[in-house]
Amino acid sequence: HSLREALLGEPERQPTPSLTVAVCTRNRADLLRRCLAPLVALRDERRHLGPEIDILVVDNAPPDDSTRVAAAEFAGVRYVCEPVPGLNFGRNRALASTTREWLAFVDDDAVVDRFWLDRLAEGVAASPDAGGFTGPILPLMLETEAQLRFEYAGGFGKGFDWERFSRERWNDRIYPSNAGRFGTGACMVHSTSLLRELGGFDEALDTGAPLPGGGDIDMFYRVVRSGRPLVYLPGLLVFHEHRRDMPGLRKQYYSWGLSVAALMRKSIRCAPETRPSQHRFMRWWLRRHAIRLVKALAGRDVSPPRLVLAEILGGIIGYFGEYERSQKRIALRR
Repeated sequence: HSLREALLGEPERQPTPSLTVAVCTRNRADLLRRCLAPLVALRDERRHLGPEIDILVVDNAPPDDSTRVAAAEFAGVRYVCEPVPGLNFGRNRALASTTREWLAFVDDDAVVDRFWLDRLAEGVAASPDAGGFTGPILPLMLETEAQLRFEYAGGFGKGFDWERFSRERWNDRIYPSNAGRFGTGACMVHSTSLLRELGGFDEALDTGAPLPGGGDIDMFYRVVRSGRPLVYLPGLLVFHEHRRDMPGLRKQYYSWGLSVAALMRKSIRCAPETRPSQHRFMRWWLRRHAIRLVKALAGRDVSPPRLVLAEILGGIIGYFGEYERSQKRIALRR
């Protein structure tokens, strides 16, 4: 960025879009403070460039008032409480609590880059028809074995190439069933009106145990299927604190497999015409993980066999009715 400025001069900055940035959190006040500080700094620094961004903390089923107290330490940060536990309940509370054109989500264990809002403003100006934007997730730190293994295996990174994902893609027989390539929920921005048209986030996903994932990927898939493009912005950087211990990393691998298969079953049920693509994707997924397991058993994969096995086990359990079971659990929770 500094070299570009030296050679070309300071680029003209795009106006701030009409935006709410939501941080859904539960009982992690210190992480929340770390997350909010750079967001508030970006808000204040860009006040002269358009509407002030709205920062919203969604406190999900709080056990105490620590989150409310932490949010109150930052001037102008709004606070709402969502009493029903589950990340997608929190996301839907954020959707119900904004009047802005765009709704962004940043995880409480993540920190936005100092140019995050500039790159988003450029993306909105260049692609006003987009249904959403995602960007790279980089490690905030690499201090433990679990963090190093996770990042070396690919982490949350999706590369640094600008991409525009439309409803169809030539010569990709599993697209868009492979929606995990589109981005990660730790950094996603969606058109508020489109989210409402799609009925909000599916509250049977990202529920916490026993189905603690899938809500972000499901929304990416639904946005692309709606006909609105999803744009991956390589400058929309967020730094994420990965799981610090191996048991936590194993749970994450398991939840990935669980979510992938649960989403496949949901998609087939809600849109039977996608069955061929979904089945091709599942065959590809199983083949890929079988190869990974063989390599891991031979000591030629960065992930030990127990991690690969956890992901495969999650996929098997997810395939055999986890989404339907989650729907029943959520009905009782409501």
